[in-house]
Amino acid sequence: MNNHPVIPASDAFKLLALNNNMAVIDVRSEGEYEKAHFGNTVNIPILSDAHRHDVGLTYKTEGSEAAKALGHKLVSGAYKEQMIQRWCESIKNHPQQPALIFCWRGGLRSKLAQDWLYQSGCEVFRVDSGYKGLRHEALDAIENPAPFIVLSGMTGSGKTRLLHKLPHFVDLEALAKHRGSAFGSHVGISQPQQATFENKLAQSLYQKTDNFVLEDESPNIGRCHVPDNFYDRMQTAPMVMIETPARQRALEIYQEYIQVPLVGGMSAQALEQCFAKNIERIRNKLGGLECDFVKNRLGNAFQAEAIDQDAHLDWIERLLTHYYDKQYLYSLSLKSRKTLFKGSWQDCLDFLKGLNNE
Repeated sequence: MNNHPVIPASDAFKLLALNNNMAVIDVRSEGEYEKAHFGNTVNIPILSDAHRHDVGLTYKTEGSEAAKALGHKLVSGAYKEQMIQRWCESIKNHPQQPALIFCWRGGLRSKLAQDWLYQSGCEVFRVDSGYKGLRHEALDAIENPAPFIVLSGMTGSGKTRLLHKLPHFVDLEALAKHRGSAFGSHVGISQPQQATFENKLAQSLYQKTDNFVLEDESPNIGRCHVPDNFYDRMQTAPMVMIETPARQRALEIYQEYIQVPLVGGMSAQALEQCFAKNIERIRNKLGGLECDFVKNRLGNAFQAEAIDQDAHLDWIERLLTHYYDKQYLYSLSLKSRKTLFKGSWQDCLDFLKGLNNE
């Protein structure tokens, strides 16, 4: 193979974090990519999961030379040409240079792919140390974020909505594809694997300078776990708190969790069943009698011939005041944060925007 250009993992990670308009090709198998990958990358495997299984089996039974021979045979002919065409198309569709390519360790697979691309007239940099090198850079970015502010407030305060009005923020819930509560899953959308969540968090953190804002969260956002060291920083970071009456918070939740799914085509029956299931999941913490009471109110609200907003607000507000608010206040009592500002949604937005203008 020729000595084609190599880029250090540190430089490649910087490009990944700061640029979403370049070709970054991950040639690991589909299974490897599904378990852990970076944002702004495309998976075009040189060896599929089935190929890797066959090569691995041959290695165990016949040795390394036989495994290498099988690997070269599997990625020859029409299959090879198809791969090269897909790689070249990805590079040509992202004109901003340089294009990057990597495998697990920056070894045989990415070297072979890079060599084939150059033979086809496509220039690409191979990432030194591959995914493992990029992963090391990601963990370092999580360990060393810029100073940030935590946006706090009771459930339904509109924290996420406020976050997206700011110029500099990290949306942990968007990265986790979950809204962070027992009711937080998005219908039809699966959460990323833990390593992928961490990698995308690292890419987001790398872009940020002092005083970016993120939303107060529990250690777990659905099945995604906020990395321990980063979560520890969240516990002591300065805080801005939104103060909103319970009824107004109930309206915020009603609009997001009921109106939006119904308008999107979800049936009232399916939505009711989803809520009932989620309420049942917190029965032990909520208490049996209170759980039954809220579920009864929920059922009555959905049984109305027309959408009864007030009936929905009643059960939502009850759930907020008898469960979520208590959980939130207890969690807040365990944290040692300096409060920079407390106020209404708009006042908090104005305060945070003012910090960015200083």
